[in-house]
Amino acid sequence: MSQLLARATKALCYLALLVAAHAAQAERLPRILVFGDSNSWGWIASPQGFPAQRLNDAARWPGVLGAALAGQATVLVDGLSGRTVDADYPEALVGLPGALFNANRSLPAALARETPLDLLIVMLGTNDLRADLGRTPDAIAHGLRTLVEQTRSFGHGVATPYAPPTVLVVIPPPLGDVSRTPLRDFFADMAAKSHALAPAVQRALAGTPVFDATEATGPLAGIDGVHLSAAQHAMLGQALAPVVRRALGLPTPTETPQ
Repeated sequence: MSQLLARATKALCYLALLVAAHAAQAERLPRILVFGDSNSWGWIASPQGFPAQRLNDAARWPGVLGAALAGQATVLVDGLSGRTVDADYPEALVGLPGALFNANRSLPAALARETPLDLLIVMLGTNDLRADLGRTPDAIAHGLRTLVEQTRSFGHGVATPYAPPTVLVVIPPPLGDVSRTPLRDFFADMAAKSHALAPAVQRALAGTPVFDATEATGPLAGIDGVHLSAAQHAMLGQALAPVVRRALGLPTPTETPQ
């Protein structure tokens, strides 16, 4: 009898925790994670190429998006300069092993770290265009599809009841003029490949929400041809706001929730 009572008490406690978790989730604002590279981190392009300085939070496109969604959603950012879709670098960077820049390896931990999440925005692919990596647009696109599948099959974090987030893939703009800074050593002659990335991703991710950043920004306009300009950060953040509202079922600022 005491064992039955103990089991019943344990079950009731677990049920109470689930109810409390779902109630808390219903009350909170939707949470969005931006998972990207230096163009989400806020790298300021410069003639010398390195070392990099960073735009302030409000000026980066995730910050612009967050301001546009103020009171409707919380925008979190995991931006790592140099991050690839699923390629290990052949060398260490800034003291970090090349494998740590591979999003395929690091995304599960990022999802677990920021759970609960309602939307994951992935903006990756520019660093995969590095000449020494030898990636094709189709290979990069299929790597992005793997990240989407990885997210959809994500469990419940670390001992939590939360479901996986919806995924929005933002295709980075094509390269600009890379001849003016030392980054030319990595991206010379990659312009055509960068222009082929958007159609390759759209083919590989049919049925997945995709936004081509070029529609908002045009090609990358930072002086190095690899990074967004400050103006492009503002353009992209503003352009994504209505896309994100639709993905999450949020009203526009002029609408009244039903």
